[in-house]
Amino acid sequence: MGAGLIARFHLDAWVTVGASVRVYSTDGRAEELAREFGARAVGSLEEALDGVDVVDICTPTSTHHEMALAAIAVGAGVVCEKPLASTTAEAEEIVEAAERAGVRLYPTHNVRFAPAYGRLGELVAAGSVGAGTVARFTVAGYHPRPWSGTASARSGGIVTDQMLHGVDLAQWVFGDVVRVHAYYQGDIAAPAPTGAVGVGTAVLTHASGAISQVVSRWMATPVPPYRLTCHVSGTGGTVVYDSEWPQEIQGFGGTAGNLAHFGESPFVSMIREFAQGFTGGPEPRLGARDGLAAIRITQAAAESAWTGRAVELTVKGAAA
Repeated sequence: MGAGLIARFHLDAWVTVGASVRVYSTDGRAEELAREFGARAVGSLEEALDGVDVVDICTPTSTHHEMALAAIAVGAGVVCEKPLASTTAEAEEIVEAAERAGVRLYPTHNVRFAPAYGRLGELVAAGSVGAGTVARFTVAGYHPRPWSGTASARSGGIVTDQMLHGVDLAQWVFGDVVRVHAYYQGDIAAPAPTGAVGVGTAVLTHASGAISQVVSRWMATPVPPYRLTCHVSGTGGTVVYDSEWPQEIQGFGGTAGNLAHFGESPFVSMIREFAQGFTGGPEPRLGARDGLAAIRITQAAAESAWTGRAVELTVKGAAA
């Protein structure tokens, strides 16, 4: 569903893992995108949903709720570009509908699938970092003007969009978040003016007592296109990463030499794990409840940034 830039990344990944894909979009670009990747364009939502196994939603956030529920209603699995929905209430409705229908729902937080962050997850799961104490995650990228929609000043801007990546990583590494204190500065107007900038900062307190800081930036120029960093410390060690560092793998004792950049596209890794989950294989590292948690946290961050006060979150199932 959709034929924009994100749809292109997803379609390339689905074709790479061997899926047969049809493309539906209301903007007139489906035919061209489908032709480029050897897929088939369809002209209606009904045709798009007819007999499908999985629906991959790559449309603006305001449409996710309606499209996800339509897919779930016909028994299709759902992949949905982040954020899962515009509000926590809509996200909860999507997740609960999928669970009632017994269909799998996977949100696409692609940064989890970047090789460096996959390795971070492995180290944390193995106990190599020990008990988490403090972390910092940063994300920077060019302002996505076409995706700004009609966001209000209270919407949070970058706090509910790009910051989701760092929030998801923090929740993944240190567990449930119980307190959010955020600040936003910069353009929210839609459509955003050329050269728009924005900075969002959130301090997350986890139920474990660990503290995470998440910083997101919309930059005025498209160079560099994207930058990710993290610094994660625990009682057993520290992991640091910066996407601008050289990523070459050196080979010694043979003719391997410099083997260039490490790892495949995060989108391909992500879609491959999702495809395995849909076909009875192991569950991917990211599930529906992760997508819901990220929205709860970013919505709390938007409220905090607007009011200037910290927002407390209740972890479901926790003791009173």
